[in-house]
Amino acid sequence: MSLGNINYKLDSLSLASTKKKIIVAVDYGTTFTGAAYVNSSSDVNIINIWPGTGRDTDHVWKTPSCIAYPDENKSLGKRKWGFQVEPGHKCYSWTKLLLDKNAPLTKYDDPMLEKATKSGIMQLPPGKDAVGVVADFLTSVYEHIMHILEKGLAEEILGMSAIEFWFTMPAIWSDKAQAATREAAKRAGFGPRPERPLDTIYMITEPEAAAIAALTRSTTDIVSVPVKSGDGVLVCDCGGGTVDITTYLISETKPRLSFEELCTGTGGKCGSTALDRNFYKLMSERFGTAFDALPAKRIGPGSAFMRRFEALKRNFGLDTEDTTYELPLNIRSSQVAPEYYDEEEGSVIVSDQDLRDVFDPVVDQIIRLIKTQMQDANKEMETGTINRIILVGGFGDSEYLRQAVKKTFGSEKKLTITIPNNPQSAIVHGAALRGLHGIQSTARRCRRHYGFSWGIYFREGIDDEKNSYWDEYYDAKMVRGITKWMINKGQKYHQDYSKLVSISHTHWPSNSLKKSTELYSCDLVDAPERIENPSVKYIGTIDVDFTKVDLTGFDSKIISGRRVYMLSYSLKVIFGAQEGILKFKAISKGKVVGKSEISFASGSYY
Repeated sequence: MSLGNINYKLDSLSLASTKKKIIVAVDYGTTFTGAAYVNSSSDVNIINIWPGTGRDTDHVWKTPSCIAYPDENKSLGKRKWGFQVEPGHKCYSWTKLLLDKNAPLTKYDDPMLEKATKSGIMQLPPGKDAVGVVADFLTSVYEHIMHILEKGLAEEILGMSAIEFWFTMPAIWSDKAQAATREAAKRAGFGPRPERPLDTIYMITEPEAAAIAALTRSTTDIVSVPVKSGDGVLVCDCGGGTVDITTYLISETKPRLSFEELCTGTGGKCGSTALDRNFYKLMSERFGTAFDALPAKRIGPGSAFMRRFEALKRNFGLDTEDTTYELPLNIRSSQVAPEYYDEEEGSVIVSDQDLRDVFDPVVDQIIRLIKTQMQDANKEMETGTINRIILVGGFGDSEYLRQAVKKTFGSEKKLTITIPNNPQSAIVHGAALRGLHGIQSTARRCRRHYGFSWGIYFREGIDDEKNSYWDEYYDAKMVRGITKWMINKGQKYHQDYSKLVSISHTHWPSNSLKKSTELYSCDLVDAPERIENPSVKYIGTIDVDFTKVDLTGFDSKIISGRRVYMLSYSLKVIFGAQEGILKFKAISKGKVVGKSEISFASGSYY
């Protein structure tokens, strides 16, 4: 009897007698979403039954990350999601990328991403933001997961068991996007709620989850060459919206798998959705307004036209002989060449060369990312440390990509290129193992510099007069805008690594007791000293509330007849928390001061 999972084994007695904990992993992706769970056994159960009639088969690894609203679709009585969304429905897809749209594009990002919102692909319904739409979609995912658990577990077992939800996220994600993902999950019902107060949300990066799945199997798989201590393994996670590349150094495989990040990972927003955008560009150039004017329900994600293209993407590279393909689409154009359109069949015709033109720019970006990562790894260790490349993610299953990677790197001695079975589910499988066994990278590399804007004593001959000011409390000439970096890009850190930063605010009687400190980041190898440098990015403001704090414990002095306090405290910044976000704690006189939280910068780059 199928219960919507693979390798399902239930031992309700042992589950009830253990820690009463259920692990659920959720891989919310740009194009598809997957989930898995474990109970007291060591099996990871991939959910492979998803609601909707749009499935090609009864059992599928993931469901489309799309949602349709009834107020925009008269035929719908309620929201539809995943495979329930049918061709012709007005729906919203690729919303995940909008969670990170305030991050500037890098040289590795899809150059057409900025134009995507203008083409009607990454749109939002009226009155909703990206977090709201993602939360609506994840609400349906939550309800489906709980339905699967209720079918497989006794009601009393599910009721007494806390659920750990492990969400995956791109390692390249900005801090705001990480927090937005977590907020959307909370709104959707994941984590603590009145009827389930002990449930929790943790987060893990997608390449680390992929590494856990692939390396765990590689230590026991007798078919492939097993990993061993000292091996360098490059994990290339090619998803729908993002590509993440991280390299791990294997510390040991027995009695327990142990590994750490070898160098700072890299990546970009150049996943398989970039193929779709390249394809749209080709169609637009070939058919002009005859294609551009078509509604999204006919050519957007989930349409019959794009579902056919999705099938072509998966299989491209398997055939050795050039051929042509037909995609169903009725268009009106009297000037379309017959080699591009079959008017009688109502089909667009594309060739293998057309698909190569669509694939090559994206594949070339991924190849460049891998080369950059290997160069960085060779700086940390001796050349040749990387002896294995593992391709995972939906796009990681592409035969065309595998051949390109093999052609570029396969000639190097002792370099193995592998794709695990079912690479689409590798990430959610690894996230579940993380929760079950506690396997994780023992050390990570910071992806960027983090620091604060500082005021220091003015340095004659060094500082610019335009940045100077007179500090009445210290009765000294100061300079503002100096960055004090508390952790550097590439710096190794462990879980829950924290950094204490001493901060002081001059408080005049007329000032607010809510004090703010601005947090900045920089992606350069060598971070500059001043905040106005274009490479320094404002992340947000950390607010600390002193309204309930006794000020008499702080230093003070009388200035112009008024008592002025120097509010000094230590700001503890926690990196690598299981919650998956930066955490802050203000400490003064040995006590936690009020509530410390960050207000992220607003803005949009695409």
